Amino acid sequence: MSSRDNILAKLRQNRPQGPALPDIHAVPFITFDDKFDAFRTLVKNLGGDAIMLADGETVLDAVQQRWPQHGKLVDLTAANLEQAATPHHWNDVDVAVVPGELAVAESAAVWVSHADNTWRSIYFLTQKLVLVVPRDAIVDTMRDAYSRITIREHGFGGFISGSSRTADIEQSLVMGAHGAMAALVIFV
Repeated sequence: MSSRDNILAKLRQNRPQGPALPDIHAVPFITFDDKFDAFRTLVKNLGGDAIMLADGETVLDAVQQRWPQHGKLVDLTAANLEQAATPHHWNDVDVAVVPGELAVAESAAVWVSHADNTWRSIYFLTQKLVLVVPRDAIVDTMRDAYSRITIREHGFGGFISGSSRTADIEQSLVMGAHGAMAALVIFV
């Protein structure tokens, strides 16, 4: 045994016992009477917006109403979507409509996931991001979300919240620094 291995073995033998972990099931968690209202309020604070789609209204109607002069639009919820060969394919997209699987009221985050990596760059390259989420897919907390999502071995998945914004030490707010400049979550 080398001196390095000997030292590491002694450290492992004399490692102090860590504290006991808390019982997370004994702690009450946040619940919201109106999950949509909690989500909408928080996402507005983050610079985004959330709406419930009205009867007879389409997602594209809502996008057109929100951004009438929107430029190039890509709808990833469309069944006949052509696959992009590279992220450069999305470089001039103004509005991207993407499917969201789950919304979290406490953080205004939406879980997005797909089996291949073809779409993942569009979430960050588009100027305006529209996340389309089923109405019944709003949960109270991230704890609830993690119990419902599936982490795939390959592919892409992540939580996206609000529009991208950051401020440096001079307190200069920059929108769209590392993602979309505007975000809209539509519950259908």
